Amino acid sequence: MIAIISGKILNAWKVNPNVWLFKLKQYLSSFGLPPLHWEIFGGNALLLKVAAQDALWTAICIKAIFRQVPDLDVALSIGLGTEEQTGSSLRNGAGTAYDYCNWQAEERIPKQATFALQSADPSFDRQFNLLLDFALVSMNEWSVLEAEIVELSIIFPEKSQQEIADWLRIRQSAVSQRRKRAHFDLLVQLNQYYKNELTTITEVYGPL
Repeated sequence: MIAIISGKILNAWKVNPNVWLFKLKQYLSSFGLPPLHWEIFGGNALLLKVAAQDALWTAICIKAIFRQVPDLDVALSIGLGTEEQTGSSLRNGAGTAYDYCNWQAEERIPKQATFALQSADPSFDRQFNLLLDFALVSMNEWSVLEAEIVELSIIFPEKSQQEIADWLRIRQSAVSQRRKRAHFDLLVQLNQYYKNELTTITEVYGPL
């Protein structure tokens, strides 16, 4: 089982791509080389292939990257399933993971920063999409500073709050407060719950 994450960038035309493109490419490059592991295309869309267990945390980090740019946001979709065919790029790949991420579902960029997941298990999808709706209440309100802390905490899990504070030249208490306002500890719990449930459904249904 793999995951395909699709993202559609809201208001991309309002912002110079140099503001966000380098950071996004830098993060996506940690998963492999384009265009087989990730793609950015059309000036407002992206695809990324990751291990299924890493999909939620990765998508949340992508969300945090875009929340650091005023006027930008991203609609995210995770497809959990199989990869039956690889092509010259992710857009030419085939399998249920590609179908479920719905990256071609609509030509126009959505007006809202949504976050959805789809697999072969409708019960799992209903349950987890409800949790994602609740998580979005917080994520869609992240400030630039809160989103920055979320991104750094995900990319560098080994670093303490003090180390992050030293890097940003702020107090450790500021890091703690920003993580708290971003509800980061709840996101950690959500990600662990996702991993646990993913293991359960693959044991019952086999590879999705």
